[in-house]
Amino acid sequence: MVVIVTSLAISGAMILLVVYWLVTKSFETVKTIFAMLAIMLGLAGCIGLALNYQVRLAAWILIVLMLLLNVANMLGYGIATSASAAYLIPILLAMFCIGVTAGYVIAFLGCVIVFAIAFLQSKEKLKTFLPYEVSHLTFDAPVLSLVYLLVTFITGSWITPLKEFLFQ
Repeated sequence: MVVIVTSLAISGAMILLVVYWLVTKSFETVKTIFAMLAIMLGLAGCIGLALNYQVRLAAWILIVLMLLLNVANMLGYGIATSASAAYLIPILLAMFCIGVTAGYVIAFLGCVIVFAIAFLQSKEKLKTFLPYEVSHLTFDAPVLSLVYLLVTFITGSWITPLKEFLFQ
């Protein structure tokens, strides 16, 4: 059920974002619609797999899809955008659908990614749409890493009691 709800929520969020851009006349390119449709097709595939009792496979596909989208966004815009918080989605998916260890691995990977991107920006090896500032490496990367790990730790501590409560 987590995969299905997450896929539907992400689809709905994308539609709302495009509608917002259209209403505010800030929509930039029709490529966005094609990208959204491609992502929604992948999400529909995840829903189909989950409905056919392939939940673990659907979860992994959804996690990888969300990782790729988040990392692509960070590589394009840098880590100092609010969109970097969306990396929490694959962490939570891993925690709830795969296991605590997978959640920690995904969280640790996120920490490495945000520091690597900020470091590459600081050395002018990576150019992003938003210009590099020292705070990306001294504040944003450490704070994002702490948030990723904190959410992972808190979620991991909730999973066992939650499962015991639900299945007693």
